[in-house]
Amino acid sequence: MLFNAVHDLHGGRVFVLEIGAGAGEGGLPFLGRFQGDGWSGLLIEPHPGHFAALEALHADSDRVAVLNLGVSDINANLPLHSLTPEAQAQFRRVPRGRASILRDRIATEGIPDDAIAAVEVPFLRLDAVLEELGIDSAQVIAINAGGHEEQVLRSFALGPLAPALVLINAVAGTAADAAAIATLRAGGLQPYRLGEWLAGFAPGSLAVPLDELLSYFQKGVDGAGAADASETAGPGDPADPSEGEA
Repeated sequence: MLFNAVHDLHGGRVFVLEIGAGAGEGGLPFLGRFQGDGWSGLLIEPHPGHFAALEALHADSDRVAVLNLGVSDINANLPLHSLTPEAQAQFRRVPRGRASILRDRIATEGIPDDAIAAVEVPFLRLDAVLEELGIDSAQVIAINAGGHEEQVLRSFALGPLAPALVLINAVAGTAADAAAIATLRAGGLQPYRLGEWLAGFAPGSLAVPLDELLSYFQKGVDGAGAADASETAGPGDPADPSEGEA
């Protein structure tokens, strides 16, 4: 519903900025929009293996650019942790494609040390990346950074990009979640919750009235937090958010 609203509002001229894009075929349903609706975008993915799949997926596209790097509030080389291919096949309960600079997000109960691999990846501030590429606006911004979302949000100014819709993978009730909500509000966006995603939209910018949107999600807005839409479908029905974590 929200993707359709953004598409209609901008007449199909939608630019997506995705941090933590994974292999490009899981998580949020952008692929169909790129292939069938004429959307364009910049997709950023730090994990070398996931990036290789992402690059191959969009190899023939002249509207989608991909970058193999991480995003943080500092410029540094940082270790990125993930399961080895053998462990991924063995421990199927672990979401496929999960990667994080936070080792504890990978080293969950029952995962032995030798099942975890680490690779050093360059991390840059997003504002520097956008300036270098000449990107000054984005209609949709999605951030799925494996527990590093707060640092990603600190690496650029949200407001000047004037997004119609922002999606952030966040765990409700955490300090990082509260920081994300505050960032959305500071950027003039109304936050609400959609399962494991925190979403923000600019009231009046989407072709969907606020009361209709909240009625669709069957929840009101908590002034101390975000609207809770966890029991309903989402902006194109996001799949498992684990792919694309960085």
